Amino acid sequence: MYPDGKQTQAIKHGWVVVDTPPNDPRALGEAARIATRVIVVAKCNALEADRLIPTLDALAASGFAGQWGILLTQARGSLGREMQSALEEEELPVYGIIPHLVKFERSFGLVPEDLSEYGEALQEALK
Repeated sequence: MYPDGKQTQAIKHGWVVVDTPPNDPRALGEAARIATRVIVVAKCNALEADRLIPTLDALAASGFAGQWGILLTQARGSLGREMQSALEEEELPVYGIIPHLVKFERSFGLVPEDLSEYGEALQEALK
């Protein structure tokens, strides 16, 4: 995070992650207009699946024309694969599925030691 007046420091880095607040199309639009790639993160549950449509609508309304995809998280059982299939049937790109893992819950407030699942999803996004 770069506070106001410090954003130019972000140029020094190869990657800058902007995490927008949920359900805020204005913030999403502002972030998308300066982005080169967008990863839309959605938990694997009915509420998030329902919220995905307005998020994708806001992304389209922003004028973003770069590469983008969806990262499904906290998948339990077969729900992740089911959501991925449904999204891909609609020709929406899915970068990967992150399972619901206890190791992420245990790392709350700490830097997780093993983020290999996210690394795999990032490699897919960078293709």
